[in-house]
This record gives sequence, structure tokens and C-alpha cells, in this order.
Amino acid sequence: MIEEKSLPAVETPSKSTPSKRAILKATGIALAVAVLILFTTVLPAEYGIDPLRTGAALGLLGLSKAGDTNAGGRATPAQTGIYTAQPSTYKVDSEDLTLLPGEGVEIKYHMLKGAGMVYAWKATANVQFEFHGEPDQKPRPDYFESYLLDDKGGQDHSYGSFTAPTTGIHGWFWENKGKKDVTIHLSVAGFFDSAKMYSDGSPSDLTIEDAK
Repeated sequence: MIEEKSLPAVETPSKSTPSKRAILKATGIALAVAVLILFTTVLPAEYGIDPLRTGAALGLLGLSKAGDTNAGGRATPAQTGIYTAQPSTYKVDSEDLTLLPGEGVEIKYHMLKGAGMVYAWKATANVQFEFHGEPDQKPRPDYFESYLLDDKGGQDHSYGSFTAPTTGIHGWFWENKGKKDVTIHLSVAGFFDSAKMYSDGSPSDLTIEDAK
């Protein structure tokens, strides 16, 4: 008789299954990273919404796509390299303002995203000021974008050029912190369609003209 021999049993390596706690932890981390990316890069780059101000710091606000028309149905500027076509001729405006001690005033111009403006203002004494803007479509009611701020010693002039990062109103707030009257002369030229002056919180329309 032939004696049958049984083969030794082969051990199968055990496979450890991730615990429910580990799965939930990994899911939570992935969700947190996705939310962080959404608010720091996607919203500023795609929609011009920058609640954490990271888009401005990273230079992403200019990448947002506003589409071919804004809410009013007007064509937006078409950017091609260093050249930007505009839907209409540029405007000019010149204002003379006198601020009493402790008085403030604000002037803002409505511009389409990508529209440009050159400006110059000069005062008879230092004034505190902020150059800022408010998009037409705000992520929250009190939202604004600050471009340049001097609320310490102030300045008596500022010259430069500006490209609107969003469709909305953009301009200056000046305040006279001195003890004497201050006169400010402002000159602007650019692709804006309206202008307003805010004094004591009440807006009034300013007359702007086509370039001659």
C-alpha cells in the first residue's frame, strides 16, 4: 500500500482593513484641503472673490473670468498680451475739492474689469487717504479691496496708473486731519462710464466727458 501524505497548510497573509476612524480622518483632511484651495485660489482666480485676501497677495485676482458681458450687458475689455481693446472711447474728469479740518470726501469711478485709468492728485497739505474699490458683485455687503493706504502721516500728492481688477467702483477717500483747510486737485483719464462723490455718506453724480 502507498501511504498518502498530506501537504502542509499554506498560511495566507492577513490583510488589515482600515478602521472607520482612519477613513473618517482621511476624508476630513481631504475636505479641509479642498476648502482651503477653494477659498485661497479658486474663488480669487475664477470669480474675483477674495474673502481671505490671499488672491491679492498671490496675484490671482487678475485671472478671474468675467465673461464677455457684465451685468449691464456692455462688452468688457479684451486683453491680448500688452494690448487691451476697449468697448468705447476714454473719459476725462477734473475735480477741485476743499476739505475743512476733520472733513473727508470720496470720489469713485465705475470701471469694467480690465479697464485702465491714469490719475494725478495734488493737495496743498498732507491728507490721509485710501485708494480702494468695491466690486458690483460683493461676496458680502461690507466687502472692499484696498489698493493703497496712508492713514498715518498722509501725503500731498499721488500719480499713477490703475487697471480695474473687478467690475465696480474704484477711487479715493481723503481726510483732512490737520488744523487748516486743504485744497485737492484731481485729474483722471481712462475707461470709466460714471463717477460719484460721497460727502457725509450721501452720493452725488459727477459730470464726466469724452476725451476731445
